[in-house]
Order: sequence, then structure tokens, then C-alpha cells
Amino acid sequence: MIIYDYKYRAKRLKDGKIVKGITEAPSKAMVDKFLQEQGLKPIEINIKKSFTQAINRITVGKVIKDKDLIFYLKQLSSLLRAGVKLNEASEMLATQQTNKAVRRILYGIYYEVNSGATLADAYKAYPREFPGILVSMVAVGERTGDLKGTLNDIVDYFEGQFRLKSSIQSTMMMPIIYLTVAVAVGVVLMIFVMPQFEDMFGAVEGVTMPPMTRLFIDFGNFMKEYFVFIIASFLLFIILIRVAYKKIYAVQKFFSYIAIKAPIFGDVIMLNNLSRISNTLSQLLNNHVPLQDSLATTYDTVTNKVYKEIVVEAQRNVNNGDYMSRAFSDHYAVEVVFARMVSVGERTGELGRMLKSISEFYNDDSEIKIERLKKGLEPIMLIFIFSLVVVMLLAVMLPSLSMTSQI
Repeated sequence: MIIYDYKYRAKRLKDGKIVKGITEAPSKAMVDKFLQEQGLKPIEINIKKSFTQAINRITVGKVIKDKDLIFYLKQLSSLLRAGVKLNEASEMLATQQTNKAVRRILYGIYYEVNSGATLADAYKAYPREFPGILVSMVAVGERTGDLKGTLNDIVDYFEGQFRLKSSIQSTMMMPIIYLTVAVAVGVVLMIFVMPQFEDMFGAVEGVTMPPMTRLFIDFGNFMKEYFVFIIASFLLFIILIRVAYKKIYAVQKFFSYIAIKAPIFGDVIMLNNLSRISNTLSQLLNNHVPLQDSLATTYDTVTNKVYKEIVVEAQRNVNNGDYMSRAFSDHYAVEVVFARMVSVGERTGELGRMLKSISEFYNDDSEIKIERLKKGLEPIMLIFIFSLVVVMLLAVMLPSLSMTSQI
């Protein structure tokens, strides 16, 4: 559906003042309704076309962020529970949205629903914004007539995943900040402070510079002389890694393996992926989505290539009439308890309930381990920073002490 920019002129009802503005909508009728809801009486509404407006429509990446999606689903669920019809609720959510890019998408959802399409089909038109698990569960909710209850389950799922993702990101960010500060301090000392000692020692005959200071000065001089080359090489390296990661599956698999085997973060990465797999499967199976379809959706929600391969193996087992749990057994990226509980769930016919228990356990365990990781990283990074500071101080102080002793 095409969303147009409309230029309007309207009279404000409370004081009779004439106001002008620009808004987005799929039709003049929608603009008219929007203005009336804002307490304005439309006088003139015209389509506005310009190159700038066309540029503003270009978006990169996801438009609806995870936090905004959760808020949108909560609002939709609340409106449906209040007895508002789906098409009216979709219109209200689109109209009240202030972000233009998001409003265009929500207007598209409203248009599809109002034209007779299901909400799940409307979401399918925007795969970047609405993940596969959301589409599958909404489709089930619409078929069973319990869309309100399904939306509540979806919100709980997305909130849990969002909390876990945010915790992991904040934990990863801390060492990056420490390392960035440490490197920045070291570079400043080597480029701007250390060279002053070279001039000082050069002015005094028969006095030798300490090896540590000489090392830092030489390294600082090298950085100054080849600064552009170093920066260009670093950027080129990053670009090559990113391109290789996007294009070459073996590179993706290698980084996925390294993430799982990492000495500090590996356990958290493993728990996060196992939690996502169990949580996604449990939500879908408990909402009566067939196992094969549930595995296909789970494949899309997992980003680590090692776990994607496990899910593919599970799909292959199901297609061959075998147990899905065999794909998880004796695998280095899967805990033994997880594999055994999945196996028990399959053999007893309680796979959905068992996966729900696993996901709750892993969510709690992940939060505990992330908190421990934060507390463990702080002293390690502080020791690293303090050690670097001590080395730098020695490199700065030793020349003065050496010169005094030699003179």
C-alpha cells in the first residue's frame, strides 16, 4: 500500500484559528478523520510531492525496534480486550503514531486488515519488522478465536527475550568501554608525552634512555608516521571481516563456534541460544503450531550458525519419523540436561510443557550467570587498567630517575 504526504489547511475548533501542516496517510479520508480527532475542521487537503519527502522515506534496517514492537502489541492487546474491533484498533494505533516511518507501516497493516486480510497476513508483508514467531502465533490465535490471549503470550515472550538481550549487550559493552579508554590513554601518552623525553635525553650527552621508555617512544613515532596507513588498514580489515561474514558461511560458522567456546562469555552465549530455542518452540507448540512449522520458525529466530544447524538436523529427524531430540544429544553446544529433558518431553507427549519448563529455568539461570559475569569482569578489567596505568607511569617516571642517577 502507498502512503502519501498530504498538505492540509484546517480551522482549530477551540479558537477558530487557521493552521497548516503536513501529515501521512493512505487517503484523503484518513487525513480528514485524523484532523477531526485532533480538534481541527479540514478546509483543504492536497497531496504533496517533493524530492525531500522521497528521500525521507528511505529507511535502513528495522524501523520498528524491539521495545516499540512490545509496546505496540501491548496496546493492540488492550484495545482488543476493551472490545474494540481489530480494524478499528489498527486504525487507532496507526493514527496516533508520531514516527513517520512506523506510521507508514501501521497504516499498511490497517489497510490490509480493513480490506479483509488476516492480521498474520498483514504482518507477513513486513518480515523485517514482524518476526516469524509473531506471524505464526497470531495466525493460530486468529484461527482459534483467541487472538487476545495469544497476544498476551507473545508480549510475555518478547519481553523475556528483550530483557535477556539487553542484559547480554550491557555486559558485553563494559569491557569494550574499558579497553577503548585504556587504548586512548596509551596512544595519547605515546604520541604527545613520551617524545618530550627523547628531546630531553638528546640534549644531555652520555645519558642513556631506559629501554621501556625507548620502546614506547619508538612505537609512538611509528604511529605518528604511519597514522593514516594504520587507520586505513584497520578500517579495511573491519570491512573485509564484515563482508566475509556476510558472504561466506564458513566464516559465519567459525565466529559462531568461537562465541560458544569463548572462556568468559561462552556459557552465556550457550544459555541464550538454548533459552531462545526452548522458549520459541514452547510458545508455538503450546499454541498448537505443528512441530515442523515450529522448528522452521525457530530456525529464523536463532542467529548462531551452530544452533541453526542443530535445528535443521532436528527438522530432518522429524521428516524421517525420528525423534527431534537426537539432534541435541551429544552435541558440544547443548547441555546434557537440555537434551535429556527434550527427549523425555517427546517420549511422554509433553514436549510443549517440558520446553516451557526448560525456557523458564534457562531464563532465570541466564540472568544469574550474566549478573555473575558482570561482577567477575569488573575486577578483571580494573586490574588490567591499573596495570596499564602503572606501566605508563613507570615509562614516564623512569627517564627522570635514570637521568638523575647517571648525572
